[in-house]
Amino acid sequence: MYKQFLITTVILAFLSVNTKAQGITGKWIAPGNVVIQFYEDGQTFNAKQISAETEKDKIGNNKLVAKGLRVTSTNVYEGTVIDPKDDKNYKGTFIINKQGNQLELKVKWGFMSFKEIWKRDK
Repeated sequence: MYKQFLITTVILAFLSVNTKAQGITGKWIAPGNVVIQFYEDGQTFNAKQISAETEKDKIGNNKLVAKGLRVTSTNVYEGTVIDPKDDKNYKGTFIINKQGNQLELKVKWGFMSFKEIWKRDK
């Protein structure tokens, strides 16, 4: 009985840590202390800007900043990234590091590209 309890506890602890480290859902801090909330929407994920510190960035509060994100491989999500300042759409990729505490955003438009590192909000 004790052995079965111990094994169950270890498995549940592993799954809870593993799930948190790999999922994109939750709050992330983008450069400039902009807070982005990722959430599941059916088979895809979306993200909304929920707060910002500067008046310039507050324009994007409550706006969708990513939509239709799909898991393409472990810890990699691809979909549409939306610039909250002008509502333009770009192809984007979000990659979560192995520790689950950093998110790398890669955006491409034409021959140009852009990269940014976000941190998971605690």
